[in-house]
Amino acid sequence: MDIIERDESGRVNSTRIVNHQISRSSNNGSEKRARTRSSATEILSKVFLPVGYPRSVSPDYLRYQILNSLQAFCSSLAGLLSSRATLEGYGVGKASASATNALILSIMQDMFARLTTIISAYYLGSSLFPEAKTYRFLADILNDAAIILDTTSPMLATVFPFHLLATSRIPFQLYTLCISASLRSLCGIAAGGSKTAITMHFATPLEGSGDVGDLNAKDSSKETVLGLLGMLLGTITVPYLTTTWSTYTVLFLLVFLHLLINYYGVRGIVLRTLNRHRASLAWAAFRHDFGEKKKNEERSHESNPSRVLTPSSIASYERLFDRPDLLWDIHASRTIGRCTMGSSIGLVFDVAQADIFPATRLFDLFRNKSFVVWFDPKDLTSTASSSEPSLRDKHSPHVHVFLKENHTPSDQLKAWLISCEVALLLASQQLKTDENDEDASVSLDALVLISRAKDTVDRLFSTFTEQMLRAGWCADTNMQNKSPENDEGNDKGSQPCLAVALMTRPPQTVVVDVSSTEEEAKKDR
Repeated sequence: MDIIERDESGRVNSTRIVNHQISRSSNNGSEKRARTRSSATEILSKVFLPVGYPRSVSPDYLRYQILNSLQAFCSSLAGLLSSRATLEGYGVGKASASATNALILSIMQDMFARLTTIISAYYLGSSLFPEAKTYRFLADILNDAAIILDTTSPMLATVFPFHLLATSRIPFQLYTLCISASLRSLCGIAAGGSKTAITMHFATPLEGSGDVGDLNAKDSSKETVLGLLGMLLGTITVPYLTTTWSTYTVLFLLVFLHLLINYYGVRGIVLRTLNRHRASLAWAAFRHDFGEKKKNEERSHESNPSRVLTPSSIASYERLFDRPDLLWDIHASRTIGRCTMGSSIGLVFDVAQADIFPATRLFDLFRNKSFVVWFDPKDLTSTASSSEPSLRDKHSPHVHVFLKENHTPSDQLKAWLISCEVALLLASQQLKTDENDEDASVSLDALVLISRAKDTVDRLFSTFTEQMLRAGWCADTNMQNKSPENDEGNDKGSQPCLAVALMTRPPQTVVVDVSSTEEEAKKDR
């Protein structure tokens, strides 16, 4: 009898049982000669890599961990210089220093840090998961800013004496140390929330499932070892950095390397869930390819399905620092509009703008949807010759999404794609006008534009979702599309939804109920 087994590292071994005797063999070849070396490698991998690596993590895990280890090492060395300057701020080495003053200073730092934590968690908490890559890199910038401020505080104290700041005799280093404590608290909030999102991404391999707990534990082990190595190297090098020039040269070199490595590390993360930026890029690529395929089909009479971009392709177009509410044209590499999710109708429009908000017709258009899409009043105008609201120009529209009660992430995605489609229609109109194309047939009637974009998204949403899932984007296993009888344009039967995280804050309001009098309905017609 031959029994084939595979261990957690993927190595295959065979066991043969003949006449009550057991013999083992491996198909890896030269195992006896490399037994010692492989044993050491296995021990290191079991200690620092997740169980089942590489099958239990996403493909971009190893690259990120290597770069993350390098940046953590640089940050550890720079942190030693910062700690030395902080101790100098406490008064270490000064005859006039006292333990009480140092205690009061540490209490002030801790107070500012805790207040910053509470305030930043309130304002940033809901944005950390959707914009994980942005806040992961921002956390490193904040940490480096705190390190630089701590290290340069002795020099700044000589440049800015306390009596130049205020009438009170508060040492300048108290200001700098409290500001650096606040920056570190901001770093902790940004890094903690974004790291959770990135860890969940790494724990979702292309096939199977990973273990978030084990992943976090192994990351902590790596960070501990790197911190120890950084401190050991720091104890050797820091005592020799006695002059201002040498200290600041090494500091800025470490900070530069830290940010550079972090930049490439974060850019290399290939997230497979959609936020607003990735959804905008994916829809623009899909619509451009769909348009090209449609033209080819008209000429060749052959049906060719349009394609979507893979997560790795979208990652190459992503921008770390950009407003998440911007709509992008991936082929023109420019912004084509703006969309605000979760707006309030009562806050966006007032009584004087009733003529550019056709409420009855607009809500009737979206009667089977859990959202309403409409333009910002600054983009609209209504003339005496035409009672229909129209756009003032063709450039960069600002669209609002008003969510209804019981909306789902899939509804948010559809509303966002309708906004993208409106911006793409206007961008194509402007391009045709610039090229003197006679086929510039996009109407500037606001309601017509919204209706046309809605019909396009309803018609193509199922195809877009199916192809995105085939391209490697994650599905939301806990969510199903709304029943087809309540949603236009869907095929019969429930369909899997894309995993999305579009909202960076709760909506200002949600529409609970809509009612209108007969007089208002006649006036709106």
